[in-house]
Amino acid sequence: MRMKYVLPVLLASCLLFTGCYQARMTTSKEPSNTVVEKKWATSFLYGLVPARIDVTQECPNGIAAAERKMSFPNMLVSTLTFNIYSPQSVRVTCAADGSMSSASESLTEAGFTLSADATQSEIRYVLNSAALQSSVTQEPAQVHVTE
Repeated sequence: MRMKYVLPVLLASCLLFTGCYQARMTTSKEPSNTVVEKKWATSFLYGLVPARIDVTQECPNGIAAAERKMSFPNMLVSTLTFNIYSPQSVRVTCAADGSMSSASESLTEAGFTLSADATQSEIRYVLNSAALQSSVTQEPAQVHVTE
């Protein structure tokens, strides 16, 4: 008799305990009309092993913006696999002109700054942005904490 309630309770739990996740990174380059989107980019362990996609063929001039998020279907699959497999939706907007190497260099040099008295949401935003930059450029991102 109790088994008939397990599936509705499980589905309701998935709806109640999932949250929105989104990280966005932009560069100083002008965006073009070319957008590369992958709705099921493979990621593992709560996103600690991030989704990586190669856009060098589609974006010969580099990237103007990149966005990584978890849609509801992504979160549902993540929940069902206990976050071992955590698919993400990745959207990359290509740059109109410039070079991929100069975009990577400027991103790597820029780094991120975070004040010592930052709020939790500011900390989360900066760390998510740094993680997205690192995923796109495949280089370490630097976060500087100021007093």
